Order: sequence, then C-alpha cells, then structure tokens
Amino acid sequence: MFQNQTFTSRYFNGVSAVPEEGTVLVHGQTIQFTSFDTHHKLTISQFAEFSRTHKGCKLILLPDERKESPILEIFCTKEETKLLEKIWIQNKKSQSHASALFYSIREMNPIVLGILSLLIVTIVGFFYFKGLEFVTNFIPLSMDKSLGDSVQLKMEAQFQKCDTKATDRFFSEALKKIVPKDSKHKFEVSVLSSTIPNAFALSNGKIYFFSGLLNDADSQEEVIGVLAHEIAHVEKRHHMRNLVKAGGTSLAISLVVGPGLGNMEFLETFTEIGSTILVLKFSRDFETEADKSSIEYLKSQNISADGLLRFFKRMEKLENGESESEDKDEVSNAKDEKSTTNQITDFLSTHPATIERMKTLESLIQKGKKGTIKKVVSDSTWKEVQTACLDFKNSDSK
Repeated sequence: MFQNQTFTSRYFNGVSAVPEEGTVLVHGQTIQFTSFDTHHKLTISQFAEFSRTHKGCKLILLPDERKESPILEIFCTKEETKLLEKIWIQNKKSQSHASALFYSIREMNPIVLGILSLLIVTIVGFFYFKGLEFVTNFIPLSMDKSLGDSVQLKMEAQFQKCDTKATDRFFSEALKKIVPKDSKHKFEVSVLSSTIPNAFALSNGKIYFFSGLLNDADSQEEVIGVLAHEIAHVEKRHHMRNLVKAGGTSLAISLVVGPGLGNMEFLETFTEIGSTILVLKFSRDFETEADKSSIEYLKSQNISADGLLRFFKRMEKLENGESESEDKDEVSNAKDEKSTTNQITDFLSTHPATIERMKTLESLIQKGKKGTIKKVVSDSTWKEVQTACLDFKNSDSK
C-alpha cells in the first residue's frame, strides 16, 4: 500500500489534446493530482480501466466510449505499476460477484489464461456442434426434398442426360436391392454425359452418375457399391446436416465477432448458404458414416462390398496421376472437362479416396459375412450400361 508517495504525472481532461503536467500523490485508496492551476482528488476505484505503459501506467476515468474520457498517466517503475494495478483490481473485485470473477481472471498468468480459454472454447464448441446435429431431427424431410429439387434443375440444365432402357433397368434393380426397407426417401438415378468418373446424390433422393464412371467401371459390383454409398448420404441426411452446421457456424461467428445481426446480415448469409449448401463437399465424418452404412446395406442383401473398395482404389490412382487408362487423350479430356465444371462437380462429388479411408473400408468388409457377387442385370445389358453416352442412339436397348 502506498503512503503519501508522489509520482510525476500528466492529466488529459478529455477536452483538450494538451495534457496538464503535474504530480500525483497516492495515499491508500486516494489519488490526488496537482498541477499549476488544477487540483483533482479521486479514489482509485473510480477509474474504469487500468493499463500499463512503457513509462508506468495509464488510468482511464470513464467507461463510456461515446466521448473522450479523462486520462491520468503516472510515471513510475514496473514494480510500482504492478502494485498500483493490484490495488485497482482489489477495489474492482469488491464491487460485485461478477466483477470478482472477471478481475480474478484478469489476474491470471497469460499462458494459463490462454490454455484455459482454449479448453473452454473447445468444450463449448463440441457441445454446440453436437447440439446442431440434434436440431436436424426437428427439420421435416420435405425440406430435404425442396433443397434437392432446386439443385436438380440447375444440374440438368448444365449437363446432358443420357439415360437408356439399359441404365434405367440396371439402376431400378439395384435400388430395389440396396435401399433400406424402411426408407422414407424416394430414389431415382440418372446418367449425365461427362468423362468425369464420379457420382453424387442430392437431398431429394436424386442420384447422378457421370457416364465416365460407368464407362471405366470394372464390374457391376463397383457401380453398385458407389450407388450404396450415395444412398447412404441421403438416408443419413448429410445434406441437411451440412446446412445446419454451416448455418450454426455462421451464427456462432456472428455472435463472437459481432457483425450485423441488427441489419440482418446473418439472415442474408444464411440464405446464401442455403442456396449453395448442396454443392459443399461432405466432411470426413460424413464420408466415413456413408462408407459404413453402404457396406451394411450391401451385406444385408448378401452382396459383396469389394466393388466399392475397388472404385476407391481406382480413384486414388487417378488422384496420384497413376491411371491405368491406355488412352491418354481421353484422360486429358477428362481433366479439362473437370476444370471447367469443378465449381459444381468437385463440390457435389464424393471425397477422393485416401489410404486411411481404404484401410477402414477393408476392415469393415472383412467383418461379418463377406457377401457374394451378384449381378443385377445380364452381361449383355451391363455392356450397354457401360457404353452409356458413348453411343447414345444404339445404347437404348430392351
């Protein structure tokens, strides 16, 4: 505690930019500033803020930022600054329970405080996003359909459909075998003319296969495996869960950072998210969940899941530039086409396979019954499915 200790000081009155030079007498809880023609006597608890400076400390009188506050600068040593700050904090802590908590945190070691803050943010964030998952249960399935319908129109305007009787028959039979009996979704598959070897599903149950995947597929089981994976995305409502997570994240950022809830900027952001959410890639967790569910669907029908694993292995080779395709021009054209349409297809498509993901798939496939290789259509029909979009007129078989 200071007893009649004097320090060199200067006082800004909040009106003039020129400070008054003088001295400060500190006695207990009282601070008395004296200059040539000014005398101010204040208690240390009256100051709203205390901050350290390279020459001592600075005390701000008013918390109201709408006008300039009187400021008292005291020139003293670091040890004296620490003692003044301690006195100021003790006074603030005695004002209320909330103040006691706030200023106790302020006294903590910055490193400890940083670690504690990170821990709290992590815990709160975990339960926050878990809560967002729960919110999806209250959203009706009709919303999934509406979202999917809006994107379906854009997709079919962007790409040429080349469905045939062969592709219709193949996917119709495959859906009968794979879709869970208790499913509340209505599924439909179409083929789009594109050399990109991929597939994706919309939230309304519409599934698209690019003809490149059918043309390059080694077997029916490979396409069936991919179909099961896309069905799982719809069944698990990954599109809507993505929307809720994205909207919840936007809200959290708005609340933390503080931009424009008053002028409805958040609602505008949420609207933009809603219009584009179906072109966002699924998270790793969603992909893993779809992998696991697709294998369950296949095994429940005693269908081998090896085809899905073969597809991912082939995708990994393409990602690494190790495609076994002998037609280099065709691969080049596929890459060119992908670059021009990646704003839609890259986001809508399934994540590229990773080594870790394939290991998980292998582990899941080995557990339980293996399943047998089943053909959903005859070899002749399958050959026509594989030529989808290559010879549109001739592929329309019975």
